[in-house]
Amino acid sequence: MAIKITAAVPTYNRARTLGATLASLAALKIPAGVELDCLVIDNASTDATAEVVESSANAAPFAMRRVLEPRPGSSFARNRAVAEATGEFIFFIDDDATAEASWAKEMLAALESRGLDAACGMVLPRWSSPPPPWLGPTLWVKLAVHVREQIEAGPVEQAEVLANYYSANVGFRRSAFERFGGFREDLGVVGGNPISGEDTELFERILARGGAMGLARRAIVYHLIPPERMTRAYLRRKSFAYGFGSAIAGGRSHNRIDKLVKNLVRMIAAALRGNAERTIYHELECANFIGYWRGRLAQRR
Repeated sequence: MAIKITAAVPTYNRARTLGATLASLAALKIPAGVELDCLVIDNASTDATAEVVESSANAAPFAMRRVLEPRPGSSFARNRAVAEATGEFIFFIDDDATAEASWAKEMLAALESRGLDAACGMVLPRWSSPPPPWLGPTLWVKLAVHVREQIEAGPVEQAEVLANYYSANVGFRRSAFERFGGFREDLGVVGGNPISGEDTELFERILARGGAMGLARRAIVYHLIPPERMTRAYLRRKSFAYGFGSAIAGGRSHNRIDKLVKNLVRMIAAALRGNAERTIYHELECANFIGYWRGRLAQRR
């Protein structure tokens, strides 16, 4: 019997980039004994998403369909994908990312060979324009993309930490959702709200309950980084949102007052040295701290 994989693409008003994502999926090299279908979860888009999916489906060598999820929010879209998927494996890719032709093959190999419940692949940046000089590799984690050289330099176990797990490129066994539950719907981005981290919370839950997760280094996607994400203001908002979301998610936190003090001191020291990259890095850590405590305050209210 063939192994069946559903490639899931949650999307909201990204018709401009969705076509490239779906084209990359249509070009996947599917190994023998594997069946693939594609599910696009339209999270109430108001642009040309429906037309893009229809056109892409006509050109795809496998079934590709669009499902409307009217409740706004990334968690609702992801959970709808799980509910609608027909595969025993569900692979998620963001609607502004493109997959290498071997993506599904390598993701499946990582899950199967290691007996994993979930695996996150490599997410590499696809810069829409040259990044500013201060946006160096130590800040890429804030954009949820990997520094390939660092990941490949050491053993895979060294890179298998929560900070390297990104939902722009993640594969699950269907049984993982039955064992550990889905994405928390009180978390997840909705428009401009300051709550994110539904993916990290799920990854933490899988690990805390004895599940197996790993990094599929050879399952590669390229995540588009547009100019508006290459600004200090954007990165501050994202860092604040991650902090806010981690407070809502609950659990242990490193956001104690000593973190704020250390990062303020290091930010000033880096600024005095003229190191813009490190100055901004510690500024973002402070934004994360503030977001966390704003989230705690919101809970009390």
